[in-house]
Amino acid sequence: MQLEHQESYVFASYMVHIWKKRMIIALGAIFCMALTAIYVQFIAKERFRSFAHIMLREQLKVTDAEREPLTPVTFKALLLNEDLIRKVRNEYRDKLDLIPTALKLEKFKKSFQVDSEIVQDTTIKMQYSPVMILSTDAGTPENAKLLLEIWLRHFMQRYGDILPREADFYSRYYTEKAEKVQKDLEEKETRFLELKRQIPFKIRQLTTKEWMIFPAPVNFDIRDERRSYYKFRDQNRTEVSVPETANVPEQEGLEQKLMTIDLELAKAEAGNDATRTAQLQAERKALVNKITELTGDIKKLQKEIADMEKEFETLSREVTGSRDLYQYLIDLRNQYEPDSGALHFEKANLEERADVMILAEPTLADMRFYPKKTVTCLIAGLIGLLLCTIAVVFDKYMLESSTLVKEGEKS
Repeated sequence: MQLEHQESYVFASYMVHIWKKRMIIALGAIFCMALTAIYVQFIAKERFRSFAHIMLREQLKVTDAEREPLTPVTFKALLLNEDLIRKVRNEYRDKLDLIPTALKLEKFKKSFQVDSEIVQDTTIKMQYSPVMILSTDAGTPENAKLLLEIWLRHFMQRYGDILPREADFYSRYYTEKAEKVQKDLEEKETRFLELKRQIPFKIRQLTTKEWMIFPAPVNFDIRDERRSYYKFRDQNRTEVSVPETANVPEQEGLEQKLMTIDLELAKAEAGNDATRTAQLQAERKALVNKITELTGDIKKLQKEIADMEKEFETLSREVTGSRDLYQYLIDLRNQYEPDSGALHFEKANLEERADVMILAEPTLADMRFYPKKTVTCLIAGLIGLLLCTIAVVFDKYMLESSTLVKEGEKS
């Protein structure tokens, strides 16, 4: 308890000492504020800020996932491009007749500010606010306005035709892509039509070989109406169609012939007719070889037809898809092509472009932007108050320490 009371006593003594020295502390803060005011008013370099407003117009509406939309963030990066700022600095330096080594680029770049409020506006279905605020700092109001005009003009000259350039690029890009798709489409269509002609021929060839081995019953339903007879009644013609029937001869397949030869061979062997048996055996061997050859051809044709039909179906889908893709690319090209003109902008004055509109031209600064006298003096007063308080507390601490040392030496 005694230790706690002792610490409280020390703290209270310091607070009382600070209160006694309050006038000194206040005078110290006022002195710091006065020095700061003199520096701000007569010594510090003044900076003036000029403003301009531009608006990003609505972009070309193209439904395409490959195209990234332009936003205020994109334009901010373009406005603060290092190469652009370097050209602005060179022209600004030439107009003010400054030495070539003046205006370091990194420090000079801090003179430019770009502000944009990225908000969602559901009334016009835009994902951002199209208005951007540009500002520049310089030593005089005239220089600030001049610098902003140079910056804005260089931006309009170099980046004012971003959308036309982009439209020209995508117009050429989709044209080349459509030409490649068209070339591939022509190759697929050529192969598709070739298969379309070959498959029926192969099927007829397969059917002929199968019929040679074992013909199927034929039932032709032929309706030939080329020959007609007319009967005239009261000068009115009446057509009477007479259908023709097809006389299809019965066909004997190789399998049937083989069965017939087998029966005759059995009879010849039963009758011990050696000559007839040898003749029939030779005929049977030749017939079996022919059937075996035809069977092999049939299997090859069946596999070839199956592969051709599979390729035909695949090509049918691919041709349809390529046609849709070609039409889609042509539609994209047609949307970009009208806006692909006017790629060069070499005008000296500030003029509006198709994608950027100037809402407010650079203004002449009417008041100093930096340094801010009131705020700077208040900060200096707070810092002076803090430093004087620390000095008073340190002075008391040093006095008490010297007193303790002297008492220790006496004892």
